Amino acid sequence: MIQLRAVTKKYKNKYALKNVNLDISNGEFVFLVGKSGAGKSTLMKILYKEETPSSGTVIIGGLNIANITSDKVPNLRRCMGIVFQDYKLLSKQTVYDNVAYVIKTLGMSSKEVRKRVTGALKVVGLIDKMKAKPTELSGGEQQRVSIARAIVNGPPLLIADEPTGNLDPKNSLEIMQILDQINQKGITVIVSTHDQNMVDYFKKRVITLDGGEVIRDVLEGTYE
Repeated sequence: MIQLRAVTKKYKNKYALKNVNLDISNGEFVFLVGKSGAGKSTLMKILYKEETPSSGTVIIGGLNIANITSDKVPNLRRCMGIVFQDYKLLSKQTVYDNVAYVIKTLGMSSKEVRKRVTGALKVVGLIDKMKAKPTELSGGEQQRVSIARAIVNGPPLLIADEPTGNLDPKNSLEIMQILDQINQKGITVIVSTHDQNMVDYFKKRVITLDGGEVIRDVLEGTYE
């Protein structure tokens, strides 16, 4: 599904990524780890086209996205779900409307929208909170809403950038369990994280970055 070939990202005189080569197959669950400044966020942003590599190719689903024009980015992002550390929810909208926001622009009937939204909320265990506002929810619940929003369109790829960075250990475990369940449905999941306990607990593929380079790539691995 994903191929990175000689991907480099340079800011002035500093490398954020340096000659990164990776293959991630359909249906994999991958943890991306490393110290702050190792290049994790830059790599994630390149995958969802928030950043453009200085050189190299980034192939997702057969398409080299490294140099696609900005007008094609929305179509690219419809093929993936993105989960952020800070949730990025619309505070004045209900849980239902936050999740529906992505697919209401696709011309679906209200019946189909409702079916998809309720299905996504069931996956994350928040069907009883659909009328609540984000401000009425805990941090863990808000992150569940953002996951529901990310999967409501049935994307083949889910990218989660530090999804448990603002959560306590209990909520972190619950969020990772949800991501694991989503992966078991055949969706490719890539998670960048500092959470050593979660990485050690789930024992998925672990890719370690340091100084913008891949220094370790282990199947069923641990944080270190």
